Amino acid sequence: MRTGRWTSDTIGRWFAINIVVAVIIAAAMNAAFSAFAGVWAKPGLQDIGLVDEVAAVARILDGAPRDARAGLAASVSNDRYAVTWFPNDASLPIAIDASEFHQGRAKIRSLLGRPSARVVAYEPGDPDLHGRPETAYGLAISLSDRSWVRFVAPQRSWGLSPTARTLLTVGFAVVCALLVAALASRRLARPLERFARQAQRFGADVNAPPMQTTGPLEIRLAAQAFNEMQARVQRYVADRTTMLAAISHDLRAPLTRMRLRGEFIEDEEQQRKLFRDVDEMQAMVDASLEFFRDDSEQEPTTRFMLSELIETVLDDFRDAGHDVAFDTPGSVTYVGRPLTLRRAVANLVDNAVKYGARAHVRLRPGDGWIDILVDDEGPGIPEALREAVFRPFYRIEGSRNRQTGGVGLGLAAVRSAVRGHGGDIVLDTAPGGGLRVHVKLPYVADA
Repeated sequence: MRTGRWTSDTIGRWFAINIVVAVIIAAAMNAAFSAFAGVWAKPGLQDIGLVDEVAAVARILDGAPRDARAGLAASVSNDRYAVTWFPNDASLPIAIDASEFHQGRAKIRSLLGRPSARVVAYEPGDPDLHGRPETAYGLAISLSDRSWVRFVAPQRSWGLSPTARTLLTVGFAVVCALLVAALASRRLARPLERFARQAQRFGADVNAPPMQTTGPLEIRLAAQAFNEMQARVQRYVADRTTMLAAISHDLRAPLTRMRLRGEFIEDEEQQRKLFRDVDEMQAMVDASLEFFRDDSEQEPTTRFMLSELIETVLDDFRDAGHDVAFDTPGSVTYVGRPLTLRRAVANLVDNAVKYGARAHVRLRPGDGWIDILVDDEGPGIPEALREAVFRPFYRIEGSRNRQTGGVGLGLAAVRSAVRGHGGDIVLDTAPGGGLRVHVKLPYVADA
């Protein structure tokens, strides 16, 4: 693999870029919110009743004696604005001709009843008489004797309390940070999620296609190593299938010769024993080859009705005169290999009717899983042997012996099929005292 041109495209670089982009987006969203909130939450002066209030104060001062106006102005000051009276234009410390308060000016003139009254408004940043920027909001109104009354507010009213405004701003900042963090982490986690899904798919299907080598450098290197491992496993499975085909051919020939030579044995008892051994060896060879062939030759996955598949299996047993029952909540759809699961269910039901007289199958779809329960009414399996029976060729002496059929590969084949779908199988005691086989299959997404 040529990694020289990829060395800068690493997970660390992805993290750094995503963090920087997340910070920039969060800052931009906060700035946009502040600008929007400044318009939405900070109402106009006329909307909060301030124009009416200052006009009323100006009328009171205009009607008061001139020498009492300064003290009266100071007395009406409050925490919202400070009021100051100035005797003439020269004493007013603001530029009289600098104002864009058109609508408010007209309303103040109307409230004062003096259409020619001069009204000056300014805000932070507007130049004062000396060219320096103003630091507060101000409104000056000329009285009838050409004196002035000025209202100065340190800040505009937002229509909200400072606590509510702070909580609103902090809440929006937190929401923005969480949203951006979720998007960034999702982008970073996506390559790892693809890797995990592909690994799960390969665990359930040895013939799954190779993984795409996309994402950061470390993910691409891991994907390439995974593809190489998958190719080796597939070659191993193919080679094993070829070897088993050769074994099948090589073993059947001497067994056939043994049977032919046994025809010339005059002792009928010895001949019967030989034929019995040959038949048993033939059955073991056939069962072994079928087991390994089923384990290696994976059929393609497809969507099918699992409930109907089980019902079809049970119908075959009913036709053969066996006592079987099926309990399902309705139609259950599954994505998997139907022929493989059909053989697995048939194996379990066959064991139940063979060793437990009857089979009761229950299908229970759950949250992300499908449970298949197969109960019988037989002697069950001791707890100490419930793991051993899954080993190939292992048989419990007694009721489950060689004369009852089978060579000890049934449960091993079932476990192989179930685990090939990403599930598992366990043995337990049925409520009625027999054996309960619990198959747990995960829901599998469409390929």
